[in-house]
Amino acid sequence: MKKVFLLCALFAGALTVNAQTQQGNMMAGGTLRFQSTSYQNGNANETATFTFSPNFGYFVGEDFAVGLNLAFTTQRNGTGDNKSTSNAFGIGPFARYYLFTSNSQFGFFGQAALGFSTGKNESAAGAVTKTSNVSFSVSPGAAFFFNEHWAMELMITALSVSSYDPNKNNDNDKSTTFNFGVNTLSPTVGVRYHF
Repeated sequence: MKKVFLLCALFAGALTVNAQTQQGNMMAGGTLRFQSTSYQNGNANETATFTFSPNFGYFVGEDFAVGLNLAFTTQRNGTGDNKSTSNAFGIGPFARYYLFTSNSQFGFFGQAALGFSTGKNESAAGAVTKTSNVSFSVSPGAAFFFNEHWAMELMITALSVSSYDPNKNNDNDKSTTFNFGVNTLSPTVGVRYHF
């Protein structure tokens, strides 16, 4: 019985914790991903991609944060002498505003982000091309604060615009992509640390 009472007290205490979105507070999060694919279409081939994308935000006002996203990506395609590599680095600012419900642990947010990236591709023959990308996105989301430091988030990109240049030495190969709409089947789910 004492254990049940203790668990109920801890749960009730967790529900009374206020979210850490006051002016002067900070938050940190990010993405770490590794993907490997092997396939055979006449010749054995494989692709491996590693991505690390930390981000940091500072609350400049009540429930309003600005911050910086970073991104490091490396990819290897092929096997043996047919191996090509690509590396990219990205940076960009973001702004996020929280709107809490009557439950101070649960709120919605909107985020706008701008991104700039540059990269280098090296083919198996040794040819090097430099790439660049500029992007803008608007993403709504929801956050649940477990306690004063940790929050679980669900975010969906509703609008994105991207301009990609696969070879900066060629002026006629840029592509621009515009996406508008919400795909509820592929949201981003993660945790964020507030301090």
